[in-house]
Amino acid sequence: MPTNVMIYGSAVSRTAFGVMDSSFSLLRHVAGQSMISALSRPGVLGEGRRVEPALEEDVKSMLLKHVRRHAGELDVLVIDLLDERHGVVHLPDGSYVTDTPELSAAGLLDTVAGKKTTIAPVTERHWDLWEASANRLFSALAELGLRERTIVLDMPWAKDEREVGGSRDGKAAELSAYFTECCAHIRSRGFTVAAMPEGPHVVATEHNPQWETPSSGAVANSWIASQIEAVAARTS
Repeated sequence: MPTNVMIYGSAVSRTAFGVMDSSFSLLRHVAGQSMISALSRPGVLGEGRRVEPALEEDVKSMLLKHVRRHAGELDVLVIDLLDERHGVVHLPDGSYVTDTPELSAAGLLDTVAGKKTTIAPVTERHWDLWEASANRLFSALAELGLRERTIVLDMPWAKDEREVGGSRDGKAAELSAYFTECCAHIRSRGFTVAAMPEGPHVVATEHNPQWETPSSGAVANSWIASQIEAVAARTS
């Protein structure tokens, strides 16, 4: 029987999964969703438009739907917080959507009448919303019996590969510290958090002409894969 894995997080975790052997099966990757958006009421944006599936799922806040669907067959749930770097947009209907470059490129916000408020990470407002959303998510995971099968990855953020193993700018360091603070809250809820060791395998980004795509090196991939394997071994 394969070891079934679901990832809620960035392309970094998804890339690392790609180095794992065929005994591990990826059931679903939920990407590009701040926890705030993922746990908010479903929004309505760009009806009738064709958009990227990940963006559509973010608008419709489908994370918990996917978790509940796969809970019975899931061996490992992997969570990383790197997509929180985008912040969120509060829409007039009370819903939230992750403020990704993909959202801007799709022009969906241009279809919304009324006031839209952008909420950046590392702000008090973002923290309050994120904390409430995290409490909802991890309560749901506990109720579904997924506490022991969940691994949360605390990974640093770097603006580009020049920062790997060297000095990092204030914004990158600030984001990394914020992710660690979020992870500390998750740990206080009784969930396992693994902190990526310091070193030359700090997470970096590729500079895509349209937006930044997270990436990571071989050492980081190996470390992430080892965390997944450890949970699978513990719960088998």
